[in-house]
Amino acid sequence: MRVPSERMFKRSDWQRFFAGIVIGAIVSWGVFLTIYGVSRDKELEEVRIANDKLEKANLQISAWQEDVKALNKEMKQHLIIQNVKVKLVNGNRYKVNSVVEYNIQKSVDEEAQHLIAQDIESAYRSRDILKKAIENKKYEFDKTIYEVEVHQIYFYTTLSIEVRIKKMEKAL
Repeated sequence: MRVPSERMFKRSDWQRFFAGIVIGAIVSWGVFLTIYGVSRDKELEEVRIANDKLEKANLQISAWQEDVKALNKEMKQHLIIQNVKVKLVNGNRYKVNSVVEYNIQKSVDEEAQHLIAQDIESAYRSRDILKKAIENKKYEFDKTIYEVEVHQIYFYTTLSIEVRIKKMEKAL
């Protein structure tokens, strides 16, 4: 490879050419930095706007969630009993047929029907009265008298009562 002679660099037309290249490179670099800076500023502004919208949306979501939690808590306090379910636990022990079991469940269900449409809290407060009413009644089917005791009572929108046969006597 050959290095150009020194006299070539001393000619004014070559000096102007190389000066033009250097000045053009500096000007083009300045134009590039200006365009890049402006585009970056626009992108940063868009990111700031998106972050502001995101923060506002998160604040709204948290406000809605707090409202929903408060409403759920309030609604749980005002839940009402909508259904009564009765289950005979020890029907197999006394060899009770399904018709008698159904009749006992239906009779106990009728004793608890007055609790439908009451809120759970007032029904819970009257649980002892309900228990005594069920246990003190004698259920007579097929010339047999059954006495039951309440095993468990569950209070929610469905009142679940589990009863056991305590005593079984033949009617005269």
